[in-house]
Order: sequence, then structure tokens, then C-alpha cells
Amino acid sequence: MKGYSIFILSIIISLMSCEKESENIIGSGVSFKLAESRKEIISDINYQLLFSIPDSLDMLVEGKVKISFQLNSDDNDLVLDFNTKTENVKSVISNTNKKKYKFENGHIIIPNKSLKKGLNQIEIEFVSGNNALNRNENFLYTLFVPDRASTVFPCFDQPDLKATYSLELDIPSDWIAVSNSAVSEINNKKKSKLYKFEKSPLISTYHFAFAVGKFKRLTRTKNGRTLNFYHRETNKEKIELSIEEIFSLHYNAIDWMENYTGIPYPFKKLDFVSIPSFPFAGMEHVGAIFYRESKLFLSESATLKDKLYRATLINHETSHMWFGNLVTMKWFDDVWLKEIFSSFLPTKMVGPIFPEIDLDLNFINSHFPWAYLIDRTEGSNPIKQKLDNLNYAGTLYGKIIYDKAPIVLAKLEQLISKDSLQEGLKEYLRKYEYGNADWNDLIKILDTKTHINLSDWSKTWIEQAGMPHISCKYSLSDDKISSFSIFQDDTYKKGRLWEQNIEVIHSKGGKVTRYPVFIDAKEQIVKELEQVGKPDYVLLNGGGFGYGYFELDSLSRNYLLKNVCEIKNAEIRAIVYITLYEDLLNYKVTPEDFIASISCSLEKENEKLNIPLLLDNLTTTWWYLLDTRTRLDLSHKIENELFTLIKNESDNEIKALIYQTLSSIFVSESSTEKFYDIWKNQKSLYGLKLTETDYTNLAYELIVRDHKDYQLIKSEQLARIQNTSKKRKMEFILPAVSIDQETRDKFFESLKFYENRQHEIWVRTALGYLNHPLRADKSIKYLKPSLAMLGEIQQTGDIFFPKNWLVNTVGKYNNAEAAIIVKQFLKENPDYNENLRAKILQYSDILFRAEKIISK
Repeated sequence: MKGYSIFILSIIISLMSCEKESENIIGSGVSFKLAESRKEIISDINYQLLFSIPDSLDMLVEGKVKISFQLNSDDNDLVLDFNTKTENVKSVISNTNKKKYKFENGHIIIPNKSLKKGLNQIEIEFVSGNNALNRNENFLYTLFVPDRASTVFPCFDQPDLKATYSLELDIPSDWIAVSNSAVSEINNKKKSKLYKFEKSPLISTYHFAFAVGKFKRLTRTKNGRTLNFYHRETNKEKIELSIEEIFSLHYNAIDWMENYTGIPYPFKKLDFVSIPSFPFAGMEHVGAIFYRESKLFLSESATLKDKLYRATLINHETSHMWFGNLVTMKWFDDVWLKEIFSSFLPTKMVGPIFPEIDLDLNFINSHFPWAYLIDRTEGSNPIKQKLDNLNYAGTLYGKIIYDKAPIVLAKLEQLISKDSLQEGLKEYLRKYEYGNADWNDLIKILDTKTHINLSDWSKTWIEQAGMPHISCKYSLSDDKISSFSIFQDDTYKKGRLWEQNIEVIHSKGGKVTRYPVFIDAKEQIVKELEQVGKPDYVLLNGGGFGYGYFELDSLSRNYLLKNVCEIKNAEIRAIVYITLYEDLLNYKVTPEDFIASISCSLEKENEKLNIPLLLDNLTTTWWYLLDTRTRLDLSHKIENELFTLIKNESDNEIKALIYQTLSSIFVSESSTEKFYDIWKNQKSLYGLKLTETDYTNLAYELIVRDHKDYQLIKSEQLARIQNTSKKRKMEFILPAVSIDQETRDKFFESLKFYENRQHEIWVRTALGYLNHPLRADKSIKYLKPSLAMLGEIQQTGDIFFPKNWLVNTVGKYNNAEAAIIVKQFLKENPDYNENLRAKILQYSDILFRAEKIISK
């Protein structure tokens, strides 16, 4: 009897264990276990899809899908992903038989009795969820990255189950459609028309996309390649200035990538779609890139920064056709693997387009400040992060992937040589084309190109978070350096080392001498600097490509604060600007001294690539590192200096950069009235022609400063805007800017409902004004509930929305009360999702530092 009881108990435990394992696999989202199990048994997938899309937002989008696939085992039930409501599943037919199915945690579970080894076909009628359909009054576009295809149609929503798609779209008769493949047929019906598309190449679910609506289509053909451009822009000036350049940039990007990789453009066609208020700058869907409208269409007053950004963006998205689309990561923990190349290569690709710019300087200014923004914080993350479930894949995106990763790749290129890296990447693309690969697959290839142990290198630079703190100490004797040592410290105090090449600059009387150093120890003596004359300054990261916090010695710091504006080399000036800013944030420089240094530099800086860096540093210091009294005391001086710079500057691009900063930081009454006059009479400013967007932004700035004519400003600016989408955007934002507290409170309450957060670009702009530093004392009550909403924001929003939510909530404060609220929230939620906790720490970092700086 005892043995029998033990036997029964063992069966129960075994069943419970199986049940628990099953629950782990078919919980919400797509777990790594579920993805692994499906990859082992499923192949040769094709989706035949039909969507019926009405023109009314009140009507549902209905669909049908026939999923054909090979199954090499029918031992277990089959799990399909459909992350919506149970009632959205209308019918399920498995292999021509209408059988029972289960719907659980956003999954349709097909019993294994309805399956067979070999070819299977599952037909499902459904109603699409709206989250990833992005429905607007006259257009709709999909956005499925990273795991949102399954909110719209049943599928295997994981990147390594690539499939072909046979798509049909039934849309209103006055709309047009674009998708990954070319249109094969259009059938006109009584009240609609049916678009049929050619079968797509093998692509991941997050690359599948379509857009429909009232778009204009433009076509260009060059050297036998035809590109199509779909847009809704109505500004004739922007259209005339931008269209040909947009086509040209895409052609240039394709040519460059073909030459670099040795692989012809890997898909049959390339279209691109410009979408108002698209939540990303761009998204690289196979054969159909989607862009945010404002990033492509530039005005006459566009700056070099704007033009470079547009070119880099187009290069970035086009290069993804090879890195990310032709070869895709196996799992989203390697999402950085597609972004690293599409962030690194575009900085090379802009060279032929902008031959006048310094490519190294552009790389330094484009990546290092943004990588440090995250890597200096307590919430910093490694480039390669862990991911157990795709429902948190969006949390992996950020500045570390887009900015630190290309810096690290530049180090790898330096380590193994440009030719070796290029040859390795060619081999990688050829070996895994139209399939999936991970970082280890690439490392195995690159290992054959070098004698260096890349696995150890990867552990340092790819798999661990943070950056080194590098400083120096030197002794002087008879006005010469008698000893010089470089020290490396781990900012996390874990005793780690970052081996890297740096270039130390010694400067005296304007003469610059460079000393290459390979640092691989906690303390390193640099013999080459012994008996060298006493310097005006020493710059440890003189080459610009060393990575870390390079603390200045006190002698160098004091000299550079006063004299950086006199340095002749633009690249060295940029490195000093970055280094001084890091010293400011590490409590070595006062905000007042830093602003004085920026003021001098702005007056003399003639390198267009450096001016945005200075202005960004000025803006952050102005709003977050000064107290209100000091800001007011400095306002007349700084504002007048900026007005004078605009007046005296002959280059309209530089005028525009300075205007954008000045119009966002002014606080004095005299500047407020000057800007009101410019807005009211739609004046130019010292020859700088302002755009409709400039006047709209100026209206917000005047209202947030409680201008007495706020009612006139609001109604008049709305009346000036003719574009429907832009008018709706302003109508959405105005309650957040309102001088009435109750109106602002109601607006914040409205954001607690998903339907009011669907236009994420609008929301983030509105939040920025709602939590504006000038209203911090009134808006701080929103901070705690904003943090409480973050989990839902992550689940319902697109991949960059949690970051943008935090930037415009916790990132807008600089006082002790706000710091206490954030710290208390983290303390009260010890089991909070690790990645979201890190995001909070990343974007609260300026708040925590500001609290210390201001309290001094």
C-alpha cells in the first residue's frame, strides 16, 4: 500500500510538473521556451492574409488567414499567437476540419489531434486588435516590432520563424495601398477595391507591414531600379525642396551598401512611406520603409544637423535591408546585432554626400554624448541583454544599442582592421542570407580573421554594463613632467578593466603632441611623457575614440574652461566640450563656470558639427543644473548674447540652430515680449525665416510662460494651420500647455486611458510641456502616478514610448522632492521588472545629479 501511494504521488507530481512547464510555455507573450519549442518542429510557413479595412474608425477591421506550414512532430498541441480578446476569434479550421481549440493568454491552442506530420493548414477568421493598426481618419499603417503582429492576426510571432506572405487588402475605393511586395492586381468593387500583392520573400513577422489611405505616390527610375514614395505632405515648399533629395539619398544608400557588402539589393523592390506623427524616425520593413514625415520633408531653414540626420536616417533604414532583414537575429536579445551595423555604417555612408564634413568628428558628436547619457547612470545595461519573453523586447532598445554599440564596433574595426571586418561581414551575410544568426555566429567568422581572442573582448565590451573612470596624475620638476600615470577605475566598483587604445594629448602654447597608449591595467606609467615640458593641458582622450569618463586634472580643467574656445582644432574642441560636460556632471565644475565657457565657445565656434553639441549642453545645464534664482540672474546676459549671435551670424543654418535653443530657454520679460512680437506679426528674426512649425512651437513656449495674451495665441495659431493632421496635433497638445491648472489635470487624467495615448509623438510633446521646469511646482503631483503607469505604457506602447514617457516626466525635474518620489517608488516596488527599473534609473540620473549640484 505504501509503495502504491508513493507511485500515485509520483504521478501527481509529474503531472503537476508538466502542467507547470506547459503554463510557462503558454503564458502571456512569447517565452523563449515557447519560441525554442516551435522552432524545432515548424518550417516552410506561408500566411495567406485578407484584411477588410473600412474608412470609418467606428467599424472593425476583419480578416482571414490561412497558415500553411510543415510540422515534423505532432506529439504536442500547437500554439499560435493572437494577443487580443477571445471574441476576436470567429472560427478556426485545422486541416479542413472545424475542431475545438483553446484560447489562453493571447494564444490559440490547436489540439495535436487536429495536426499531422508534414503539411498542415489552419484557417482562421478573426477581428484584428487596433493597437498595432494605427488607424487614422484617412489612413492606416501597421507597426509590428517587436511582437505586435500577433495583436492584428494569428501567427507565430517570433523572429526566427520566417515566412512568406500572400496579402490581399480590401480598402475604400479612394485609398491606395503599399506592402512588402509589389502589387500584382487591383480589382475595383462597388464601394471598395481589392489590392493583391505578390508573394513576399522570407521575412520575420515584425518585418511584415502595410499602409493604406489617401497617400500621393511618386516614382523615380534610375539605372533600371524603380523606387516609389508615398506621402501626405501638403507644404509645397517642403515638397519642392525635399522630393528629389529623398530619392537621391535612397539610391546612394543602396549603391553604397551593394559596394560594401558585395551583395546586390536583396529584395525585389523598395518603397518608402512618409507618415505624419509616425512614432519612430523610421522602420525598416522589408521592401517598404516607413518614416516620420517631419524627418524627411525639410524647410528652407533646415540646418546641416537636420540634413545630416535625414541622410543618416535613410542610410540607417536602407542598410537594414542587409543587416536585420536579409540576416535577422534569432531572438530579440540580439536586437543590437542589427542596429550596431545600421548605426555604424551610415556614419561612413554620409561621406560622399557631405564631402565637406569631418567624418570622425561627426561620429564622435553623433554617438559619444548619447552613449554616456545612459552608461554613466546606475541603470546602465550591457549591449547584449537577457530576454526571457518577447513582451519585454521593447525594453532592450535605447542609446546603448544605437550609440555605444557603434562605438564598440569602431573599436573592433580598429582592433582587427577595416578589411578584416568588411570581409567578415560579407561572409556572415552570404552564409546566413534569408535566415537567422546570432552574435556567436558572427564572432566565429571574425575569429578566423584575427589572432585576438574576440570572446574575451566581447565579455568586456558587449556583455557588461558601464564604463571606466580614467584619470591621470603627474608630478612636475623644473617645469617638466617627472612622472605621469594613468589610472583606471570601475564606476560600479567591481574591479573590472576595459582594455583599449587611447591617445593622450599634451598641449603647450598651442603646440599639440599626441601619445598613443594601450591601457590594460589599473595604473599605467607613461614613460613617453617624462621630461616633457609643463603642459597648458593634458587630454587623456585626445583621439576622441577612447570610451569612458576621462576626468581632467585640475590644471587642465581650469585652463580649458577659459581657453577651449581658442583651440584651433575642431575635433579637439569637441572632445573638450564632451569632457568638460562629464566633469560638470561629476561635480568637478560649477554650472556657472560651465555656462561661461559655453558662452565663449559659442561666440567663436565656426564648426557646424560642434554648435549643436554646445547648445544641447547649454539647454540641459540651463533647465536642470541651475536653480531658479541663478537662471533668472543669468537670463539677460545669456539671452542677449544669443540674440546678438543670431544678428551677427551670416549663415542661416547656424542662425536657425541658435534660434531653436534661444526660443526654448528664454525666461526674461524682455525676451518674452520680443518673441511675442515675432509670433504675433509672423516676423523673421534678423533675416532668419521662420516656418509654421517654428511659430507653433513659439506659441507653446509663450503660453507655458503664462503670457497675458494666451487666448489669442492659442486661437490664432490654430487658425493659421491648414494641414488637418498638424491642426489635430496642436488641438491635442494645447490642454497640456494651458495656463489653467484644472485643464492640465484633466489632460493628465485622460492619459491613463490607452485610447488617448495612441498618437505617441503628440503625447510626448504634450508631456514635455505638462511637466515643463517652469511649472515644476504645480506638476510634481503627476510624477508618482506617471511612474505607476510605466508598466502599462510598456505593454501598450511602441518600443520607444517608455523611454519617451520617462524623459518627459521624471526627466523634467531637478529638485529634492522629485528625487524622493522616484527613490520611494523604487523602494516600494522591489520586484519591479528589471529592465523598466533600469529605464527609471537612466532617465532619473540628471534629476539625482541636479539635486546634488544645486544643493551645493
